[in-house]
Amino acid sequence: MYSKIIDKITHEPQLMEFVRFCIVGALCTGIDAAIFYTVRFVACYQVALMTGYCISLLANYFLTVYWTFRIKPSKKNVGSVVVAHLVNLFVVRMGLMWIFVQLCYLPDNIAYIPTLVISVIVNFFLVKIAVKI
Repeated sequence: MYSKIIDKITHEPQLMEFVRFCIVGALCTGIDAAIFYTVRFVACYQVALMTGYCISLLANYFLTVYWTFRIKPSKKNVGSVVVAHLVNLFVVRMGLMWIFVQLCYLPDNIAYIPTLVISVIVNFFLVKIAVKI
C-alpha cells in the first residue's frame, strides 16, 4: 500500500515539487523559528521576526531554485523571489503578528505559530509564481 503511494508521488511531477517545497519549507522554518526565539531574548518581536526570516530566506532561495523547482538562478528569478518573500514578510507576517499581538492580545511567542502556518501557505503560491516568471 505505501509503495503505491510513494510510487504515485514520485511519478507526479507537480506532487513531487510540492513535497520538495514542504521539505525545504520545514528546514527553513526550523531555521527561522530558532533564530526568532533566540533573537527574541534580546530584541522586540519585530526585529526577531525580520532577522529569522531574512536569514532563512538565503537558504530558502537556493534550495527552492536548485532543488524544489529545479531551475537555474537568474537575476530575474532572484528579484522575483526576493519581492515575493518581502511581500510575505511585511504584509502577511508583520500584518498577522500585529493583529494577533496588538488586537488579539496574544503573547508574541504564541502569535508566531499561527502567523507562521498562514505565511507558509501564502509563501508557496507567491514563490511558485515568482520562480516561474
